[in-house]
Amino acid sequence: MYDYAIRFEQDDSTPGLAVFCRDLPELNSFGDDKNHALREAEDAIETALSIYVDQRRAIPQASPALPDEYVIRLSAVTVTKIVLWNEMMAQNMRKADLCKRLGLAQTQGDRLVDFLHTSKMEALEKALEALGVRVLVQPIDPEAVRIQFYPDFNRQGHRTVLVKLPTIPFSALPDELRKDYEGVTPQESVINLNDLESRWWLTEQDARNLKTKGWSAFSFAPMAYSPGG
Repeated sequence: MYDYAIRFEQDDSTPGLAVFCRDLPELNSFGDDKNHALREAEDAIETALSIYVDQRRAIPQASPALPDEYVIRLSAVTVTKIVLWNEMMAQNMRKADLCKRLGLAQTQGDRLVDFLHTSKMEALEKALEALGVRVLVQPIDPEAVRIQFYPDFNRQGHRTVLVKLPTIPFSALPDELRKDYEGVTPQESVINLNDLESRWWLTEQDARNLKTKGWSAFSFAPMAYSPGG
């Protein structure tokens, strides 16, 4: 949800790489080379996030990475701060309102949504609970890949699903699939294509299709049922 994708651009007139992020146009960073730029990227994203707080704007979710973009995985603390800030915006709360609800001094409350200051996860969880929100932190399989999941129903009323990698544009799908799933809002998830037990619907053929074509589509026909057995 908040794994932002960045891209590099190089100007022949100057050494090094400029770093940009489609979802956070406020981001402004630079690196001597790709590795240096990647190391600097998380700090640059956190600096960009602080601008949203200063301007009292909700922080946008990350969109799927495009080819030649690099995904930056933010720390659990940073992601939790994003969730807290966006919930404050949704409830039209100011920092002073949060401090009052938590019984904190202004400085302590301000730090909970300060992306340039380290906070304890326990303090952030307590703040979210006061706003009626909980955060669940789960480990992600290192072999997992992100997918987009399009659930729908066909003319017979059977559940149909299109699964594709975010790097495959919707426009690149076959015409028939585009027509069937146009207007369906995709859900995002992560799966391990090498572990067929990671998702109940994942078959060898689906995994092979996702690895080779970048997409797979299938339907679930209802099973016949006879009372008593």
